[in-house]
Amino acid sequence: MVDDSRSEDAPVPPEPSSSTLGHHLVSVLRLAAISLVIVGFSGWLIDDGGEVVLESPFTIVFGAGVVCAFASIYLGIFLADGGE
Repeated sequence: MVDDSRSEDAPVPPEPSSSTLGHHLVSVLRLAAISLVIVGFSGWLIDDGGEVVLESPFTIVFGAGVVCAFASIYLGIFLADGGE
């Protein structure tokens, strides 16, 4: 005999909507963008004594921060227009 202690009137937790998940993704992308741009730019300048060198690995970090910023902007606009 299976003991089902959950009553039929017990509330079922709501599933997260895609809009809520989208807003969380925008927030994460913004935080990643700010962090990556700061680390990339400061590392870019500090690594080679103030001279900007495009061969530095910090260039990739800075570029990833810029990509995250653009992605968060476009995703935020898409969500604000009601896209789901």
